[in-house]
This record gives sequence, C-alpha cells and structure tokens, in this order.
Amino acid sequence: MSKTNNLTQLKSATATLVVPLYILATFTTSSAEVPKTAVIHYASDPGVRLLLGATDSMVAKPGQRMQQYKDAVGVPGSKKSLSRLSLPNPTHNKIGALVQAGPAPVSSVYTFPCKVSGSVYFGWRKQGGSCSHGLWVVPVASQLHSSKVRSLASKNTHSATASKNLLQAQAATDLVRYYCSTVTTSKIGEWITSAGLPSLETACQESTQKCEETTGSKCLVASLGDWSVNDPNLAVSMQCGSNQSSVISARTRQGNGSLIDRLLSEITQMSQAVRGINCAASIYHPNEVIVSPSNDELTLIQTNNTGGNVEINVLVGSVNIVSVGRTSGFKVDKGFRYALGENKPTPLDCDRIFKSQPVQEFLDTANWPQEVAGELQSYRSGFCKSRERPPNNGGGGPDIWIDPFGGRGGGGSDRPTRPGVSGQ
Repeated sequence: MSKTNNLTQLKSATATLVVPLYILATFTTSSAEVPKTAVIHYASDPGVRLLLGATDSMVAKPGQRMQQYKDAVGVPGSKKSLSRLSLPNPTHNKIGALVQAGPAPVSSVYTFPCKVSGSVYFGWRKQGGSCSHGLWVVPVASQLHSSKVRSLASKNTHSATASKNLLQAQAATDLVRYYCSTVTTSKIGEWITSAGLPSLETACQESTQKCEETTGSKCLVASLGDWSVNDPNLAVSMQCGSNQSSVISARTRQGNGSLIDRLLSEITQMSQAVRGINCAASIYHPNEVIVSPSNDELTLIQTNNTGGNVEINVLVGSVNIVSVGRTSGFKVDKGFRYALGENKPTPLDCDRIFKSQPVQEFLDTANWPQEVAGELQSYRSGFCKSRERPPNNGGGGPDIWIDPFGGRGGGGSDRPTRPGVSGQ
C-alpha cells in the first residue's frame, strides 16, 4: 500500500477540503471483525419475522441464520414480543456479541451485520467482539424498507402493486453504492477501503484481495455499508488506531451522496499520512449514531426510539459515540443515557432498569448458550447502579428516565457539569 509522506501538503489541502482531523484517547489498536453470520436462539411468537433481502419474509425460528448483508429480524411493538440472537466471532472461536430485540411499544429490528433500531440490548466488547468497530443505531422508520414492512403484514398483495413496488425497489437499488474496509490480522496494521462499487460482495472482494496482496497477510472485513448517490445529507468518517494507541477520526463535513467517493478518498489519504493503522470507514446520516466499546471491558447498551429520536442507555462498561454533530466522538460511561441532539448525557435509573423484564430476560443464563454463562454473570455484576437522589429543595428538577412502558425515574439534580462524558 502506498503511503503519503508529505503531511504538510495534506494539511494545506484540508483548508480547502474542510476535512478536520481529530485525536481521541479511547481506542485500542487491535483489529475488529464484522461477523459472518448471526444465529437466532429464540423468537417469542409468529409476529417475529426473519426478513431476507428486500421482499422475502418468514416466521423467525431458533437455529435460523442470517448471512447476507441486510437480512434482518423484525420484532413488532408489544410487551411480550422479542428475539434473541448471537453473533459468532470465528477468529476467536467464540460468541462475539449477544443481541436481544424487544419487547417495546415500537417495532425493533436487528439488521445483519451491525445495525439496530427500536429497543435492542446489545452486549459485546472491543477485543474479539463482533461489530467492535461500530454498531449503527438508526431510527425505526429508516431501518425497514417499505417493501419489507408490507411483507410483514401480508403476502397477498395485488400483482400490479407488487410489480410497481419491485420496479421502485430496482430503481432505488440502481442508485446504491457500497463500501468495505478490510484490516490485516498481522501486527503491521495495514488496511484497504474499496468504495463506490455496485455490490457489497464486489467491494469486500476487492478490498480483501488488495489488502492481502499488499501485506502478504490474511485480512478481515472491519466495516461495510452503502449509501445512495441521491442522498442530500451524509457524513463520512474514518476510525484508525495509531502507534500512540489513540484513535484518529478524520471526518468530512456533510455532503451529498454523489460526493462520497471523493470525500472518502481524501480521508484515506489523510489517514495514511498520519500512519493510521487498521482504519475502517463509516458513512452515516444525521439521525444515526455509531456506538463502539471504549475499551476491552464487557459492554451492554440498550437502544431506544423516542419520538423518532435515537437514545443510547449505557448499562455496563462505557462506549464511544460518533454522530454528525459529534464527529470527534465522545465517551459515555455506564449509568448514563445519551439522546441524539442533546447537549449532554443524563443519569439513568439503573435499579429500575435492572429489575425490568427485558433486562432479566437478557441476563438469564437459561436463555443463551452455556458458553456465555460467565459473561452473563459479568454483565450482572457490572451493571450500573443508580446515583443517590437527594430531595428536590428548590433546585433544578430531577432528570427523568422513561422506560419502554411508561415507568419513571432518574438521577438527582446534583449531577456533574458534564456527567458520564469524557473526550470532549
């Protein structure tokens, strides 16, 4: 792989290209791997559907696997409907992540390999964890294409309507471009990103082949995704390790989909110039966030969707969250909730959340393969604790956490100036 060594020229160019560079101290330099499959362990009822591709839908059942990009499990809004899945990590010969979608008042979706919406519990770690380079959290409405929603409701669609839907889906597909980042498994930390290709398979095949030819080492897929060339508002970022064990996150300003190839190329050159290692690209929308464990501790989050706004509850460990508004990323510790668009995280009512049905379902060792029993115990012992809540004696009102079915609770008004946050 060619390396750009004239950093002075690149810095001069960025004044014109408006591509800022950020340095964070919350990232480890180990490679991350996108899972090759997801396994369904439990589906509560026939309303939980396995969605294959754009139109195929069937009842989700234990033992089924997702292996194609954008396959998904959809859980309807209900107090009882839920599904549990695991993401094996073949490199480390163990389970890399645990996923529980639902129950919640809104529909919840896990889309293979690393995207969720609605109320989803996601447990993983940075070292040996699937999706450790980033879990996409998106609003419910943007997770399922309209064709998939219709397939959940009924298979008896009128043929003319079905044909029209297929034509519309094909037209949309023609505007989609794919990207794929691969990183080497060796200590040299090389990487390649291929982008702007007509299929994910082509992008990953090209990226892997170039990476392995350049390094002479095996390479793994670290991040992947797509975008529409007609999208008016996107952001591009690159997360890398460095020789100083910090993360370099180079991000373009927002641009339309037709500019992504050029902007990603500019970020790649910057990352090469500062000798970033194991770099992985991300392309995302303003209403989405990218969440990753901030260290190698077990990490458990719950995602929520309130009024179309994405929320992240950090229950175990700590996470780094990247969004269009926070392109340099920031760390949120356990016991805090972050809502997209808010200035700072707010304390959670950890005691109430711990006792809730969804959390107890997740922590029950009988609900998962025996090999993760020890991890589940660690999740339980590492679960956040509620902060002390002194009486409200005329100060600001207490922070309120609203659980999925209307429970209330929250931390006191004596919270730190910027609670639960570092790396500002």
